[in-house]
Amino acid sequence: MKDQLKIFLLSLFITAFASNAIYAQSQSTDKQSNKFLLSGYGFTNFEKAQDGISSFSSGFSPIILWKSGERLFFESEFEFELEDGGTQVGLEYAQLFYTVTDNVLFGVGKFLNPNNLFMERLHPTWINKLPNIPFGVSGHGGVPLLATTQLGAQLKGAFPVQSTKIIYAVYVSNGPVLNVEEEADHTEGETPLEKKNRIQDAAPEDEGDGHDAAAPGTLNFNNFQDNNNNKAFGARIGFLPFPQLEIGIGLEIANVGTEDSHLADLQSSMQVFDLSYTRDSGILKGQLDVRGQFVWLNIDQSDEEPLNYKNESRSGYGQLAYRPVKIENSLLKNLEFVFRYDYLDLPELAELNTDLNRTTYGVNYWLAPNSAVKFAFQNKTIKEHEEETETLFITQFTLGF
Repeated sequence: MKDQLKIFLLSLFITAFASNAIYAQSQSTDKQSNKFLLSGYGFTNFEKAQDGISSFSSGFSPIILWKSGERLFFESEFEFELEDGGTQVGLEYAQLFYTVTDNVLFGVGKFLNPNNLFMERLHPTWINKLPNIPFGVSGHGGVPLLATTQLGAQLKGAFPVQSTKIIYAVYVSNGPVLNVEEEADHTEGETPLEKKNRIQDAAPEDEGDGHDAAAPGTLNFNNFQDNNNNKAFGARIGFLPFPQLEIGIGLEIANVGTEDSHLADLQSSMQVFDLSYTRDSGILKGQLDVRGQFVWLNIDQSDEEPLNYKNESRSGYGQLAYRPVKIENSLLKNLEFVFRYDYLDLPELAELNTDLNRTTYGVNYWLAPNSAVKFAFQNKTIKEHEEETETLFITQFTLGF
């Protein structure tokens, strides 16, 4: 079934590109022009954890857009963040786009993962309504269940269907890599509990729950170089029955075992469901914003330890925000109230099986349409052998430009 799905996605990818490329060649010659735009966003955070040391952090993400002619354009984003006593520089994405038709874009390079709504459209700090990212979407605060970026090629676009609209994306990329235990990591006579504690101790100090450790059975999504000849195939279909509501379904199939190894045939399959709804309400005298995303990740079971268990993980979040933009008070109309619940559920028999639940309450004050000061209080529950609770207060100033 997984191989058939791969063949279907690849066929759809090739057919759509080929047919629309032929159509594009029949159009008139583009006018030559070059256009350049510098955009981006920056932020500064202040965090105080329960029984922890308060700390400031800051980052800057410039975005470069360059267009050549009417059909070819390039976009990229860089990240500059203060971490570990220095400035960390990263390339968030860099891709070249060709406009095949009004409904089809063909892109190659490193691009934001299009199989989910959050990473592609909501993660910038001035768009994200809370100062941090939900569980499962990235490695900040938990095991990631999907990639933040892909390295490969994609087709994307939108087209109307009577009074509704369809948004789509199909991609092929370097797939994720299955983390497996190396012999060098084995300690003779080590008990399972000691082994788990060692894995957790290997995580960065700012996490505290071991969720950034490369535990066996998890996936490494830093796919700068693939470990096999089978590429990852993914897609997302978004349906807009009316402009304020979008419902999306995403998926990805990939071989995650290393080529010519005993795990070479292991595959991962991922499904994503997301929802976005915004509405201006006269009764509520403001704007209501509802968002949610749920991820299911399944990795084939191996016959050998420590991967001989049902490897299924889930994560999700639901978020509700309200801003009273229709009232006359100039102070209150710039306030926004946000609530989010998110969770991470890892396999019970995995070496790292810490489950996380979190509730976050936020109040934002919008200085401008692209700038806000955010105040958030979160309560996180950590479930392993016993249940623990942690609290965190975050203040963020962010500006998009």
